[in-house]
Amino acid sequence: MTREVESVLLRQLRRAGIHDFAEPPTPEAFLKLIDLVSDHYRRVSEDRALLMRSMELSTSEMDLLRTRVESQRDALRQMLLAVGEALGVFGSAVQDGLVSNGTDELTTVSIRGVKHEFSSRLGDLFREHDESSAEITGIRTNLVRLADQLITLLTSTAERAELRKELEVARAVQQLLVPGADHHLTDVFAWASYFKPASECGGDWWSTYELGRGRVLVVIGDVTGHGVASAIMTGVAKGCCDAVCRMHPNVEPADVLRLMSSVIYETALGQVMMTCTVALFDAATRTMWLANAGHHFPLLVRAAEAKPLVVQGPPLGAVADARYETIAVPFAPGDSFVWFTDGLIESENDGNEQFGERRLRAICQRTATAGAEGIRNAVVNGLRAFLGERPQADDVTLVVATTK
Repeated sequence: MTREVESVLLRQLRRAGIHDFAEPPTPEAFLKLIDLVSDHYRRVSEDRALLMRSMELSTSEMDLLRTRVESQRDALRQMLLAVGEALGVFGSAVQDGLVSNGTDELTTVSIRGVKHEFSSRLGDLFREHDESSAEITGIRTNLVRLADQLITLLTSTAERAELRKELEVARAVQQLLVPGADHHLTDVFAWASYFKPASECGGDWWSTYELGRGRVLVVIGDVTGHGVASAIMTGVAKGCCDAVCRMHPNVEPADVLRLMSSVIYETALGQVMMTCTVALFDAATRTMWLANAGHHFPLLVRAAEAKPLVVQGPPLGAVADARYETIAVPFAPGDSFVWFTDGLIESENDGNEQFGERRLRAICQRTATAGAEGIRNAVVNGLRAFLGERPQADDVTLVVATTK
């Protein structure tokens, strides 16, 4: 009768010299079989012990990493909650100023009263935090500066409709989220920018952070949708990025996106998303490290060629636990990098034709040696000529950096 024997056991039997299952094996063959089976089980036991040890180490490392990430997330959440409470205090101070004034407008006297009341309440709010903390001091200073801007805007728009005032305030806040100058020099590159918000406040923002030791971080983002909700979410994202760069100057681009995505997801509960790209320039290694969260790929302009730098990743706030990859891009003196939002390439002329990325790349190629300002000016002039008299429908952001 033919017997079906498992393949591993069959090989062991044949190695022991047992080929005929109808006859009992010789004592020598049987002892050889016992040795082979014993050796097999010993190796299995060793592999199992190695696997268990690896699993224990992996679990310990994951627990440590989770604890660290949760600690960073909790710190950011507390800062954002403090900012929200401070803005609530500002609103209350403004309302108290209106009530005490007895009108619907803030006068010069009442403005001084609101600023004094806001500063006093802000001190009470942050007293529970470490007064010597540079982060807390910086946040409080920025909030007072923001309050000055908002109060000035409120006085100039008091006679307008409530919705109009709300949109103007949001747009003013959005303007504070981008650098004020349109060109600048750093240790690594010279950059030039163009930012023009649409008539309705939107969600474009960008910023640069000098992290020390010749390292500069560039962030550009675009929140989905328009209006006050989008403008507020840009503030949340910018505040998160500011806190990360201030507390962790050695942070990597993928970590910035991961922490921002976590905060936006918890804040908007998955209802609002943001595309974003983060680039870290390192002068010592002449390398740019790039991570992307669903944003249009930036362009590397070199030797009359404009090449997109492709790296994938989900938009910020799309999932609860997003992960991002980072690519390394070596750069040489004179290389230019171009970042842009969809408002640029999706702008339409009177013939409903889009400006398009192909037209953008062609302009960059023609002006590859013109430097950051030259490329910026050529693209902006090309966009204006393309649009003619047609107003733009979305925020337009363009940032160009040329390495030294």
